[in-house]
Amino acid sequence: MKLIDVKRKYGLNQNTFYGWLRENQLIVKEITGYVVGPNALEGMETSTNKRVNEDGEVLIMTQVTIDNQKVPQLLERYESSGLSKLYSQQKQNDEQEKTSIIDVAKRLTILEKQVYILTEQLAITMKQNSREHE
Repeated sequence: MKLIDVKRKYGLNQNTFYGWLRENQLIVKEITGYVVGPNALEGMETSTNKRVNEDGEVLIMTQVTIDNQKVPQLLERYESSGLSKLYSQQKQNDEQEKTSIIDVAKRLTILEKQVYILTEQLAITMKQNSREHE
């Protein structure tokens, strides 16, 4: 998986994530893009792509990929870095929204149970009233 795809999939803050990768020398910025750094994790590789621009020049671009099975290890190290703003604002908003939806669902379940209890109590009261008026 490309590191940019890891960033997107897990909602990581791009500046923080790439800054952390560079600072820890997991990746190195080159003219062609990013390449594997001296402290790269096992499973990280440099991917090279060639592209022809509108002038017919061949451009070589590099990106770093990581074995899918090594992504959890990378994320664990990133999350334990102690840095702030690990996740993008959108990811944080999504998490808050998810938490809010869960809270609403719990409250709805409670209200449904309360309505059921009140309905049962009303039925009992109505039955008692009908007996008294007989």
